[in-house]
Amino acid sequence: MTDMTTLLKRLRSGDEQALRSLFTEMYPTLCTFADRYLHNPDEAADIAQEAFLKYWVRREHFDAINRIRAFLYITVRRACLNHIRNRAGRNESLDETLGEIDVDFYQQIMEEEAHRILNQAIDRLPEQLRKVMGFALLGFRNAEIALRMHITEGTVHAYKKEAYKRLRADLHQHYYLLSILVYLLE
Repeated sequence: MTDMTTLLKRLRSGDEQALRSLFTEMYPTLCTFADRYLHNPDEAADIAQEAFLKYWVRREHFDAINRIRAFLYITVRRACLNHIRNRAGRNESLDETLGEIDVDFYQQIMEEEAHRILNQAIDRLPEQLRKVMGFALLGFRNAEIALRMHITEGTVHAYKKEAYKRLRADLHQHYYLLSILVYLLE
């Protein structure tokens, strides 16, 4: 039995520890996703939390983890759109804005999921490799990373090479993320 199957069974049976695991995994991503709509981190956090509450009430109806994730994203999106409508009132320019937001919806989900999966893989790296990748993702050059970590540029290069190798192995089923990682590091 896979980890996802076990997690799903635990969630459906009402295991609150399983909910905490799902929350830990998805909450930051959902907050970022909601903030793209609202441009208010506090409101985004509230909406993400409410989405988990709505899921928890309906947890027995979900037969796959990917359906839970889809439900959470759709619930957050709908809540954000309702929040925007309530904040602004009904007018034609608002309807046009909401239409533009809808066009970006699937692209945003793909980006958020890619970041979530990539960040989880980076978090599984050993500490030094994780630090080097963190600095690299922030745009630091090897020389700057070496200075910050008090190591040589050659060591930074070697750590990056090892991190890429491990990430490639870890993300082999998510091969599309490798191109995103290369893009982010250029």
